[in-house]
Amino acid sequence: MKQRHAVMHRSSNVTMCIPACLMGGGAMGALMRAHDWDASPLGHPATWPPSLTTLTGVMLGSRQPTFVIWGPERRLLYNDSFVGLLGAAHPSALGRDYLQVWHDLGAELGSFVDEACSGRSVDTAAFEHVVRSPDGGRFSLSYVPIRDPAGRVDGLYGTCTEIADQRFVEGERQEADATLRENEERQSFLLDLSDALRPLNTPTDIVEVAARRLGERVGASRVFYAEIAGSLMTVEREYVHGVGSIIGEHSLAAFGPDLLAAYRDGVVVAVDDVPSDPRFTVEARAGLRSRQVGAFVDVVLFRGDEWVGLLAVQSATPRAWTPAEGNLIREVGERVKAATERARAEVALRESEERLAAIFSAASVGLSEVDASGRYLRVNTEMCRILGRSADEVLSVGVADVTDPAYIPQSLATIAQAFETGHSSALDKLYRRPDGTSIWASSSVRRLDDGQGRFKNLLVVTADLSHRREAEQRLAESERRLQLLNETLELQVSERTAERNLLATIVERTDIMVMASDLNYNILAINKANADEFERIYGVRPKVGDNMLDLLADQPEHQAQVKAGWGRGLAGEEITLVQEFGDPGRVRPAYEISFRTLRGADGERTGCYQFVMDVTKRLRDQAELVLAQEALRQSQKLEAVGQLTGGVAHDFNNLLTIIRSSVDFLRRPDLPEVRKRRYLDAVSETVDRAAKLTGQLLAFARRQALKPEVFSAGQRVSAIADMLDTLTGARVQVLIEVPDTACHVRADVSQFETALVNMAVNARDAMDGEGTLILRVTGGAALPAVRGHAGCEKPFVAVSLTDTGTGILPDRIERIFEPFFTTKEVGRGTGLGLSQVFGFAKQSGGDVDVRSVVGRGTTFTLYLPEVAASDLSSGERIQEMGLAPLGSGQRILVVEDNIGVGQFATQILEDLGYRTAWAGNAEEALDRLGRDGDGFDLIFSDVVMPGMGGVALARELQQRWPDLPVVLTSGYSHVLAQESDHGFALLHKPYSAEQLGRILHQVLGVRSKLTAPAA
Repeated sequence: MKQRHAVMHRSSNVTMCIPACLMGGGAMGALMRAHDWDASPLGHPATWPPSLTTLTGVMLGSRQPTFVIWGPERRLLYNDSFVGLLGAAHPSALGRDYLQVWHDLGAELGSFVDEACSGRSVDTAAFEHVVRSPDGGRFSLSYVPIRDPAGRVDGLYGTCTEIADQRFVEGERQEADATLRENEERQSFLLDLSDALRPLNTPTDIVEVAARRLGERVGASRVFYAEIAGSLMTVEREYVHGVGSIIGEHSLAAFGPDLLAAYRDGVVVAVDDVPSDPRFTVEARAGLRSRQVGAFVDVVLFRGDEWVGLLAVQSATPRAWTPAEGNLIREVGERVKAATERARAEVALRESEERLAAIFSAASVGLSEVDASGRYLRVNTEMCRILGRSADEVLSVGVADVTDPAYIPQSLATIAQAFETGHSSALDKLYRRPDGTSIWASSSVRRLDDGQGRFKNLLVVTADLSHRREAEQRLAESERRLQLLNETLELQVSERTAERNLLATIVERTDIMVMASDLNYNILAINKANADEFERIYGVRPKVGDNMLDLLADQPEHQAQVKAGWGRGLAGEEITLVQEFGDPGRVRPAYEISFRTLRGADGERTGCYQFVMDVTKRLRDQAELVLAQEALRQSQKLEAVGQLTGGVAHDFNNLLTIIRSSVDFLRRPDLPEVRKRRYLDAVSETVDRAAKLTGQLLAFARRQALKPEVFSAGQRVSAIADMLDTLTGARVQVLIEVPDTACHVRADVSQFETALVNMAVNARDAMDGEGTLILRVTGGAALPAVRGHAGCEKPFVAVSLTDTGTGILPDRIERIFEPFFTTKEVGRGTGLGLSQVFGFAKQSGGDVDVRSVVGRGTTFTLYLPEVAASDLSSGERIQEMGLAPLGSGQRILVVEDNIGVGQFATQILEDLGYRTAWAGNAEEALDRLGRDGDGFDLIFSDVVMPGMGGVALARELQQRWPDLPVVLTSGYSHVLAQESDHGFALLHKPYSAEQLGRILHQVLGVRSKLTAPAA
């Protein structure tokens, strides 16, 4: 199959390519190629849609009378066989209105054409309507609607059937129907292919999709589209079925001279059998065989006269290519070329737009695009900076909105002139910013054309003139000042000279010592005070020009000291030193010396200067002040001790008065039983009060032997809420705020509750019995800096008590934790309540803070370290009420160095039913126990004793006899206060017989469970 691909059609001023559909076609083909289509509504054939070019090619190649009606004007195209039906209307019928042509021939076909244009195929034979040709022939006409991709009818494809011989007619009709079906399938394939290629953005994707669809359509073994540059063609994508790939570069010379000539002529080359085709050289045939090519169709594609591409459809075996397949391959090639060129153009356009956008955005001058009204359409970063607005803010306003009112008319006139004339114009003006400031800028305006003589918007190039304006203003100011200087130079020189003379006089007469040196220790300047002092301490008088190191050459020790200090100053350090200088044999004062750098006009270091003051007396005064302050602190400590001992003596004398009086009355033999019981109760209560007083003293001193255990602070606060409510009275509202999550601490529960009670009582008294008291528990709090002590980031539980009382005066807030300090009237407190809180907090690893506002209230916050709930204590606390349980003859060794206490303890134990022995110290106790424990069931030992203490004894006994229990007792012990986790049962002094009996019963009961034999 050989067919010309295209010819060049040249008009007066435009050169356009006649599509391949008009190649051949006999006389009508020549007539259509010569027709002046530029004057027709159809336009030049090169601009026809693919569906029209396809139908035209089919029509010209048909032997049956065939025609095409196209467009809303119903323009007529027809082939050689159709000429006989037109008679005298030919050749003027070409390109005319189809209905007008038949109207001139006397036929009425308008209704059939309208029905076909509505989308239905029409055959006039079904309506017994025939058309007669000038020679008497009778024909029926059929119309098939041709649709665009959207389904709209673009035109009609028509065929004519002669009715003379029905059998011949039927055969012709079947042939025409087959041709029509083939054409419809072909057109549908091409339309689908166009739809598939349209959204693709890259040439490789387009080639890949087109090759696959065409290969599947014609059953090819390989399909590829190669781009041609020079003597090489490049295959980047291909469709293969049962053959190998040939992606890569290939030489065009391998095709041979005959095929290359055909390619250059634009001929569609179809080869049915490669081995037998005489156009191939031996080398070309071998190359095709190696690539598994038995038959192929090649379509060469041109851009003007340039050979740019080749669409190849190949079969691994010989096959006869039909004209329809050749036409299809040619049409696909045209579409692939157009689609790839479109994709490349779009990619190039995108890249160009991206480059322009990058240039636009990064330009060092302000760039903006505005419309005819002056509204901003696009701006770059520099333009936003000049206007002092964001991009969104600029795009919401116009030129007039950002221009100083004085320049608005001129700005709008410049824009209008640029639109009307297209000439560039520039304007220097003042822009107004939203912050109220203004900025000078030069704006150059240029019209933007679309390349076809139409213009859209304006490009405005804006340069910031603020620096130039500032420079101009500085220049003008400099000129003004220069002129003023010229006019007043003599006066200024006189004033400056007087000023310098005054400064020199001040420096020379000041008591502050001043000296300047260059980088080599040469003296540049020195005042009298410095020269006098230098001579006094070193015995040599310096002057300008002397070298300091040379002056002290015979005093190496002092030379090294001077060099060290000045060396740091000359190195650029601006420092202040306090040091002693001078010969001890003469005088060695202390000086405060400040070094400052000297710099030349170029900013480089040229030396340094010093200011020196004699601070010998000041340092001596400071040392004496430190000694005086230390003496004052010692005096204050003695005063505090005196206050503490006086307070203790006062309170204990009160308690002893009650006890002494009660004992005197109890000695009377005739005292009634009721009064005897009253005096005994008074003695017991007084002893409890004395024990509480000593406990508070020990807590403040942090010598209280605590019993720490892990408990929930929130639960304990909630548990004593009712007691606090009763304690504070009915007119005080107590509010409890406890977090949902438990906050655990490790502390002495009794001391914790006592601290809360003491703070609550203090709050009640501050509110005079009426107000609101809030107890708040917070977990995970950091310990703040309290009274000058550093804070801690570890988690603490904070228990705060906030009252609405009178508050605490600032001069008293630092003393409230001192023992016996109180602002209450006589009889309303001992002054130890807050001291107990302070001591308990410190001994428990925490602290207590107080914040107060006079007239509004006070908040006390107790901080205790937070611990994990896994350490929660599980044991029960010893009950404090009820009679003491009696013993059953168990042997107890009492270890006590105090004779009276030892005798009293053994007597109580015997009264409680125990057998006792007494040792005066730990060493005696160990001798008494011997090697086997001497049959004792329990050791009851004091803690504070000469030699080995009670805790050390208990640990020694634990090592020797692990099953022998030990109970310790003490009224004061720094060891127990520091080691609250010693692990032994502890009974605080003073203790009652009930308390002693209960703890012994508990400890011995635990031992009996541990030593009891298994059942």
